[in-house]
Amino acid sequence: MLHDFFKTNAQSRFLSENEARFPIPAWDRDRLPNRRWVLRHAKTHGVGVEIGVFRGQFSALICEIAKPKELYLVDPWTTLGETFGWGKEYTSFDRLTTLSARQEAIARVAAFPEVTCHIIEGSYPTCRDRLPEQLDWAYIDASHKYEPTLNELRSLDTSIAPDGVIMGDDWSPNPDSQHHGVFLAVQQFVRESFWEIKAAGHGGQWVIRRRAN
Repeated sequence: MLHDFFKTNAQSRFLSENEARFPIPAWDRDRLPNRRWVLRHAKTHGVGVEIGVFRGQFSALICEIAKPKELYLVDPWTTLGETFGWGKEYTSFDRLTTLSARQEAIARVAAFPEVTCHIIEGSYPTCRDRLPEQLDWAYIDASHKYEPTLNELRSLDTSIAPDGVIMGDDWSPNPDSQHHGVFLAVQQFVRESFWEIKAAGHGGQWVIRRRAN
């Protein structure tokens, strides 16, 4: 069990020490409360996947709010190398190691022993065969680019339960935004499929579901 990896005291100490070495930007912490609402659309006690985990801050919110029976955490982490090579302040100017980020994510979800968590080190949809055939929901926060996001949505189409949802981050209608590609990918996906936008906007969050008819 992942929960045996970090005992409560060791887990708290590790997170405190790691965050002191590699501070989480204030703007990133401040936006977390505005992202919570989207998880109300996820089936409680269901089976879900978070694609793009990083340090696991949102993973902890998933465990707290959606209370999944099983949670799959997908991120390339150490397959990228020793460091991420991007992010500037977000990765402590590339001092944050991919291993440290992975361990942080594990530590954060270990605080919820009632949730069975599965760590998948890789990129989606390449690792699709390591996920269940049917998921109740998915949350996308990975590449933030048009083509990869569209590929993720197309792959998830047949993996989500009929009454399930796909959620995600970085809803940016502004064409000048670096994350505008996510907005375009979701728009393209709903045009070409039987999905529709259920809600989007606040906190950069979005959620889509299959059309009723």
